[in-house]
Amino acid sequence: MYDLHAHILPGTDDGPREMEESLQMLKLAAADGIKGIAMTPHVIPGRHDNPKEKVIKLTAELQARADDVEIELYPASEIALSEETLAGLKSGSYCTINGSRYVLTELPPLFDSEKIYEAMHSLREMGLVPLIAHPERNPRALKDVECLYELVSMGALMQVTAGSFLGIFGDDVRKLAVSMLERRLVHVIASDAHDNGPRPPVLSTAVKEVAKLVGERAARAMVSAVPEKILKDEPVKPPEPVHPKKSLFFFSDLPFFD
Repeated sequence: MYDLHAHILPGTDDGPREMEESLQMLKLAAADGIKGIAMTPHVIPGRHDNPKEKVIKLTAELQARADDVEIELYPASEIALSEETLAGLKSGSYCTINGSRYVLTELPPLFDSEKIYEAMHSLREMGLVPLIAHPERNPRALKDVECLYELVSMGALMQVTAGSFLGIFGDDVRKLAVSMLERRLVHVIASDAHDNGPRPPVLSTAVKEVAKLVGERAARAMVSAVPEKILKDEPVKPPEPVHPKKSLFFFSDLPFFD
């Protein structure tokens, strides 16, 4: 398994403060069967300033310290979309996922559709593909899941947090995560880990839950085949979204991510 969203670099954001805590998180991830993790500290100008050079340096330092853990670390960032961060991506100031065309992006809480669509166009003009972090926890999406279809039609991929399927963010978030599965709007499952406690770098439990709904093959693809393609900068061809008329998982035997 590969985890494309985890706050593990020490002292960079609201994740661990010390290197030792980061190392303990890596050991927990390895024990869960994760063999690669993208380091994704927040990029929120004025609050969490994590330029590319800093992230690459800290990722290498943590990798060197984790010599007894069989896990590969990749530089990346979780970038809050704004005019400033779009300019930073254009100038190459921020990390994409392992230097690929894919960039982990976070939507504003109650985003304006027109501005976000403009941002999607800007990313596409830069040759970048947004992987949207935890849309199931976005207040706008919680009110209207339909807003996610347009983003996917514009080329965005969706990353849902493992804990959302387990109810750790509440029942409304869990229901939206499940609804997104029904609609084929989930492309990647990641931990969004912040610590060794309530939000650990663990994927296996959520994968088992998702497999009950969409089948083992599709569930595993969201933590293995698809993340691996992203890390290797290979094209991802997600399934066409659907509009189910009722809550019924009718597609567990259909192909996901050919």
